[in-house]
Amino acid sequence: MNRAFTYQPHIQEIPNIRKDLDFLGKEWNIPESEVRQILVIIEELFSNIVRYAFEENEKQAVDIRLERGEDQVQLDIIDAGKPFNPLEYEAGSLSDPASSDAGGMGLTLIRAFSKDVSYQRNAGKNHLKINKTVKGK
Repeated sequence: MNRAFTYQPHIQEIPNIRKDLDFLGKEWNIPESEVRQILVIIEELFSNIVRYAFEENEKQAVDIRLERGEDQVQLDIIDAGKPFNPLEYEAGSLSDPASSDAGGMGLTLIRAFSKDVSYQRNAGKNHLKINKTVKGK
């Protein structure tokens, strides 16, 4: 099962993302707690792209692709913004969130909620793949 969505890099798109991903629990039979984790992953990445990936007048689409496997969901987030490999970013610690940068906690949560994360810069685009282990209801 696959789904793909395209959004403009505006923070106002987050309610649209939530609405579009409503199928995760209903159609893909993913438990609500894991749906919330997937939403946190996508919203954190999307908001980082909106804030940092593009120059002020340079706005291009952000693609979000989801693929459901037997016990996982693969998320692909693709944008043509500035190169940024979140795997090279030193994120804060969940055990002591007060000691870390406010900006690093989203990446820490993404890593905590994910089975694995990979990054490539290909044809002028950032390609971030996140594998999230999920259970059926």
